[in-house]
Amino acid sequence: MTATLQRDQAIQLAKTDGRKALAKALSVSDPWFRAQALSWVARFTDADPEPIAAQAANAAAACDDDYKKSAVRSWEIAALAERKCLGEAKIALRDAVRTAQQVQPSASRSEVLLLLMQAAFMIDRDEAANVSALLTQYCPIADHWRCKRAVSNASQMLEGKREPRKFFW
Repeated sequence: MTATLQRDQAIQLAKTDGRKALAKALSVSDPWFRAQALSWVARFTDADPEPIAAQAANAAAACDDDYKKSAVRSWEIAALAERKCLGEAKIALRDAVRTAQQVQPSASRSEVLLLLMQAAFMIDRDEAANVSALLTQYCPIADHWRCKRAVSNASQMLEGKREPRKFFW
């Protein structure tokens, strides 16, 4: 079974059976998809979401590059914020942004910072604005069309003209 199917099974279970979902999420073979699955479990569990989110962070850390290590934390951050664990969400966001600033090339860096900015909206607009400022600083629009698009999308979100992505449904 592929890692995406393993993740999808854990996601479906997360909505109805947190214990089984956690076991399934922990068994996902690929760290990216394991981090996503654990974030879903953290979002929907009846238990304390913070230890499960910490497991998602550990899975993210096992990814093989800085892009993956930081980008996949967006689900964890969104889950913590939705569960009103705002202090933990802010800590996770700062850690993920620190890693994201190292991503090369700038086009990829812009993509991960935009994703993290969208997760930051789940905390509050100020956190999103802080990430947007870093996006503008670390991803000059002249570098690549993706930088230009990311900065434009971030601006539109801050202005209320575009909705941030939904991480859970």
